[in-house]
Amino acid sequence: MLFFDPIQRLNGLEALRSFIQEVIRLVEGLNELPSLFHNIGLALLSILIPLAIAILIDVYQKKKDKTEDFVELDLQVILDCVFQIRRLIVFSLLIFFPFAFWEISYAPLRVLEMLLSLIGIYFLIRTILNVYRWTKGDVFTFRFSYLEKLEKSPDFETAWKSVWSSKEIAMQNEIRFFKIFSSKIDKMVKQYEERH
Repeated sequence: MLFFDPIQRLNGLEALRSFIQEVIRLVEGLNELPSLFHNIGLALLSILIPLAIAILIDVYQKKKDKTEDFVELDLQVILDCVFQIRRLIVFSLLIFFPFAFWEISYAPLRVLEMLLSLIGIYFLIRTILNVYRWTKGDVFTFRFSYLEKLEKSPDFETAWKSVWSSKEIAMQNEIRFFKIFSSKIDKMVKQYEERH
């Protein structure tokens, strides 16, 4: 039978209402939850900050020595793609800020506060995993992704100059760089032609 009869539907709605009431009662009794989420957030930040310092020191050292390829591009990729600094700030605030209202919040709002904090925690974990992938040598995936998303901006010239001034690029990577570059140039030419 494809459809439930009215009694089964009513029982299902009653069970759902009962479940929601239990969740609300549970959330109302969790006064220690903000400190748990704060501790998780602080632990993740305490892992992320030294990693960020180590990676940035390495990049700036390479930039100073002027011996490494892709240094300017890598700096942009690390800030905008690996760490995603703008989002990192927002999602870090999401971990801590919602619980400022915990004591005066009712259960439905507390559920929302927990969800916002969980989103921030998820993003921090994802950022740590990005850093792990970068340090394990998966740099070209991030470079390609960054260059594909990069629109005409002050960073555009610097990034592509860093690519084309590199001395040793593997053939498959050079082909991929060229495809991305040519698609960006084609897009700019079309935009210019549409304006004029």
